[in-house]
Amino acid sequence: MPRFSDKWVIDKCMFDYVNGGDCACCGFPHLFAPGGIEGLINAMSDLETDDATREIKAANVSPWPPDMRDQIWSDRLLLRFKMKKEMRGYRDFLERVAKNTTTTTTSTDGDDDTTGGGGREEDDEDYRSLAVSELHRFCTRDLTPWQLRRIFQLPRSELGESLKGRYKICSAYSVLFCSVVDQVANFNVTGYGVDARLGRYENESDDTSEEEFEGILKFDRNYGFRLDVVVQSSTSSSIVRRDVVDDDGSGNDCAWRVDDAALLKFLRRMASLAGPTLLARAARKTANEGDDAGGNGSDENSRGGGQIDKDDDNVTSFRSDRRVIRLMIARYWADRLIEKYDEIQKDKRLPSPSSLSITPPI
Repeated sequence: MPRFSDKWVIDKCMFDYVNGGDCACCGFPHLFAPGGIEGLINAMSDLETDDATREIKAANVSPWPPDMRDQIWSDRLLLRFKMKKEMRGYRDFLERVAKNTTTTTTSTDGDDDTTGGGGREEDDEDYRSLAVSELHRFCTRDLTPWQLRRIFQLPRSELGESLKGRYKICSAYSVLFCSVVDQVANFNVTGYGVDARLGRYENESDDTSEEEFEGILKFDRNYGFRLDVVVQSSTSSSIVRRDVVDDDGSGNDCAWRVDDAALLKFLRRMASLAGPTLLARAARKTANEGDDAGGNGSDENSRGGGQIDKDDDNVTSFRSDRRVIRLMIARYWADRLIEKYDEIQKDKRLPSPSSLSITPPI
């Protein structure tokens, strides 16, 4: 059995769970689920974009004990419900950035028209594109390459701590979650295709930010998950900064430049965190497109969350869990960028020491 495959995740999760998991509360708890496993799956399908029919079939052939299986599904639902409630915060931030951009532009142009007051009606695409442009300017002008590079690093253990500390989930799903994090870190070993729902059934009007983010996400044993938005450069140009030292501590100056393509891919993914859905929906397949998983007309890809894998019959796929983990990674970096943006904007609003008039004592 190949390491980091879905079968490997099942076996590893079972082993860790039976042995108590990471802490004492990861044993066999009592679960109140009046609707049973079908009720839990249908509830999550209503909340977000999973294919309930296929997930129920996969759950029915699950090798896990019923109480462990039901607890995993209940915590999947709980995690997505809590993450769904956080989407408003990202929308508010993007709207604030877009409004500040509009106000600054209007003030610079000297127009006396409305400067972002009431009655301004902008659709989602307008405020998102404005916010992406402003955040790109902020990252390339207000942050040093070293600051930017440090933002886009995430230790693998931080994800498990976030699940337990931020979302208060510490149970069988926590054991599964850590196993799937290992799978995401070694995703190139699995040979699986793109997890993003637009990875196969793509439409020109669809948002491809999730697929783009998945393509640039990397894992390194030293730094954990990372994005190469800042790369080393041997050329000298106006976009190159020489204000950081090499990672080996030698003190040698390094030339760094921002990879605009990678940065914009992340910023578009950050803009998608505002919704309207937690996980992007894929366009439904047309009649002449093949259906790898049974031809039931579902809009889910062959490796959909909780589905039966087309290559390994009766093996539950963890694609939806991998998508949620990548979403948590994107949110972690978005939160750090928001903190840095607010911090610098606050410093800009403070008066400079030279502008303060100090009255000498009499």
